[in-house]
Amino acid sequence: MNDKLFSLRILLLLFLLGVSACSLFEDNGEKPEEKNKYFLSSENLAASTIQIIKPVFQALEKQYDELSGISDKMKYGVWVNKIIYKTTYKGKEVLASGVVCFPMTASGSFPMLSFQNGTNTLHAKAPSENYNDYLFQLIEAVASAGFVVVMPDYLGFGSSSTMYHPYLHKESTVGSVTDLFRAVREMVEESYSFTLTKETYLMGYSQGGWATMALKKHIEQNLSSEFELKATSCGAGPYNLAEVAGVILSAKTYEMPYFLAYIMNSYIQSGEITLTYADIFNPPYSGNDYISNLFNGKNDPDYINSKLSTNISTLFVKDFVDNVATGSKYASVRKALSDNSVEAWKTNTPMVIVYGTKDTFVTPTVSSRIYSEFLAAGTDPGLISLVTIEGMGHQEAVIPWGVTTINFFFQKRGN
Repeated sequence: MNDKLFSLRILLLLFLLGVSACSLFEDNGEKPEEKNKYFLSSENLAASTIQIIKPVFQALEKQYDELSGISDKMKYGVWVNKIIYKTTYKGKEVLASGVVCFPMTASGSFPMLSFQNGTNTLHAKAPSENYNDYLFQLIEAVASAGFVVVMPDYLGFGSSSTMYHPYLHKESTVGSVTDLFRAVREMVEESYSFTLTKETYLMGYSQGGWATMALKKHIEQNLSSEFELKATSCGAGPYNLAEVAGVILSAKTYEMPYFLAYIMNSYIQSGEITLTYADIFNPPYSGNDYISNLFNGKNDPDYINSKLSTNISTLFVKDFVDNVATGSKYASVRKALSDNSVEAWKTNTPMVIVYGTKDTFVTPTVSSRIYSEFLAAGTDPGLISLVTIEGMGHQEAVIPWGVTTINFFFQKRGN
């Protein structure tokens, strides 16, 4: 796997050399008019020709048998743009951002493909800031096959980096991402001569897997006239937050303490948890602004973990650990975890749920259980699949999940 990733990164470095040469191309975007409800502006970040993109996918074909022939589907060069748009958070307007990638063509009809990224704590690693990341580049390059590829920054990153990130906050995530979809549609209708269809593909891993499943549910139940879901891929998401928190708190140690601290910080700042930091965290972690300052957009997970403790009894108040599941004091914690979880429903569009069998960050039972719950809710077994990445942990399984996803999408697209 390491050899595969090394060779792939070399090719993606060549791709970056191509996408950095923006002056070689003329972006046909135009300034928006005031009539737009969502779209505000766009900025070209990068571009690449088909001659740069095709070898990347030829290399993938050699590494993954299931992607045989994928390079033949790559037909266009790709524009990579940053988009700024209007959305709302708690009733107030917010300027948010993301990345949108277009095929280099003046004609045609293309579906939208949206990638929701995994847990991030760094402003510098938001998609619109870190668009040359090797995983982001792979997703961006899929636009060459005739997709309009979208990657939200999420609130708290990109153009909205002055606010905190409402981590795993379902309502604001779903709202801000669907507003991005609308902004992209306005942008295309106003400034481009190709057509963006209603067909939509959703994919995401970790936090992005959770966000993708929440988006799928919201679109199916509320926005089916606006977006026509064709296929969805959810990788290793914390769909049941109470289950995830329970597994973490019942252990003696947890190697990624920043994860649960990120959740608690998000829900305390949003007002969903009505307790103080001192009700949840032991000193010194309970000190004024200690936790919130760790999540200031400047610290990576390794640094944040180093400032916390992997020992559960050291990090968390004993009463919180012992009674969060049933104690009346912690009712707001339970409600926040429940409100922001994604419950299974009778889905009517194709979906694949993927996880690594050695995942120690998000317990694999979360994925296997929700798959069973989808079937129990009446979902046609032919519409939903559970795919296990044998022997791989949370981080190792990302690339295999991506390969599974792209193959799945092309199968459902039928070309």
